[in-house]
This record gives sequence, C-alpha cells and structure tokens, in this order.
Amino acid sequence: MKEHKLMRSAILLFWTLFWGLSVMDKIIPDVQHLWVGKDFFALFVKFFASLGLQDPLYATIALAGVSGLEALNFTMYGAALWALMQGNGAKSEAWFFRGIFTSMGLFSLFSIADQVFGDRFQLLEHGLFWVVLLCSWILFKFFASETERILSLGATKWALVTGLCLTLAATWSIRNFSQSTFDVGTKPVLGEEVVNGIWKFDFPFLADKVVWERTVNAFVEDHPELEVTYIYTGPSELNSKKKTHLLLYIFTQAKSTY
Repeated sequence: MKEHKLMRSAILLFWTLFWGLSVMDKIIPDVQHLWVGKDFFALFVKFFASLGLQDPLYATIALAGVSGLEALNFTMYGAALWALMQGNGAKSEAWFFRGIFTSMGLFSLFSIADQVFGDRFQLLEHGLFWVVLLCSWILFKFFASETERILSLGATKWALVTGLCLTLAATWSIRNFSQSTFDVGTKPVLGEEVVNGIWKFDFPFLADKVVWERTVNAFVEDHPELEVTYIYTGPSELNSKKKTHLLLYIFTQAKSTY
C-alpha cells in the first residue's frame, strides 16, 4: 500500500471508530460484560440540575441530540473510509470534510456547554479535540499529494524483529508479575504488632473490601484472646514508599476473664 493512502486510511479509521464507539456508549448506557462506558444520562441530569432545570426531560432531549450528531459523524467517516478503500480519493475527501466540519461544530457546542455548566476540565478536553480535528484535516490534505512512495517493510525488518523481541520479553515479565501479585491480592494479609495492642496490616494495591473482611476475620480467629476495639486506615503520608498500598491498623485489648 502507498504511504499516503495508508496514513489517510489510519486517520479515517481512527475517527470512524471514535464516533462509532461513542454511539455505542449511548446505546449501552450501563455496565456490561467487557464494557464499562459512561453514564451520560446521569451526567446530563446533573448538569441541567445545576442550572435549576430538575426535569430529566431536558437531559433526555440534549442526550438524544448529541447521540444523533455522533451517529451522523460516524456515518460520514465510515463513508469516507469506504470511498478511500474503493480508490475514490475525491469522494473520500468530500465525505471526510463533512465529517470534520460537523465534528468541529459538535465540539464547539460542547465547549459552550462546558462554560455554561462551569466544567473547566471538560472545556480543555473538548478544546483539544477541536484542535486535533483541525490537524487531522490538514494532514489528510497533505497526504493527498501525488508524490509518494510504495511502503516497503524491507528497511524496517530489523526494527520489527527488535520490537517483537522486546514485546515478548515485556509480556513474559508482566505475566509473571501479574500471577504473583494477583495471588497476594486475594489472600488475607498477615499483620505485625508494631506497638503493644496495635497491629499493622499492609494491603497490596489489588486488595479490595473482600480481602479486608477476610483479613479481619482471620485475625479474630487467630487471636481469640484479643478484643478488637478500633480499626483505623492509615493516611498516604504514612506509606510514602508504596503509594498504591493501604495501611490498616487494628487496636486490640485483652479480653476480660470475668
């Protein structure tokens, strides 16, 4: 494949998938197997409620309008990609321009809404997307030039071999680390008595509330002579070397013999 056509195809494929997955995120609003997504309806309800518009109808209409524009963008980029695959560069460019224009318009609306709702973080994100869309159009036009080379893998053979070897080494290392870490992250944690009656437990970053409960229950079973009086989770300042871990302190006292 020619270099310029490959780059144009990559640009079109990215935006086709981007808008296609955005539409899917509206069709599948809840968490599903292999899909998390984002609850845009709850987000829109929150935004309109901040303006005193409590009726969810406003959020429903706004979300429906956004979803329709995103579906339109997906259709345009898909048509541009299909035209390019068929060898019709002029038609592909026409569809891509329509997609870029409507996408920039949509992100302009997003940016205006961000200022109305006071969401400065989203304003930065949507502004960056607006710039990326403009850059995508400039690059798409640049790669439309006639002077280009046929892409050859011969010159990059050694780079591909080196990259493959490094990938295999990294995969093996990550696999070993994952197996050992996952086992540790699901078992009860053993504590140490740091002060008389105070036990410290250092939880790995994979531990959750289930491991919490297992740890406390195991501690109570192993120390029937002690009574748990207080449980305290240490702040991150106490654990500067392991920012992703959690420190748990259990305060105990000897059970009364009466």
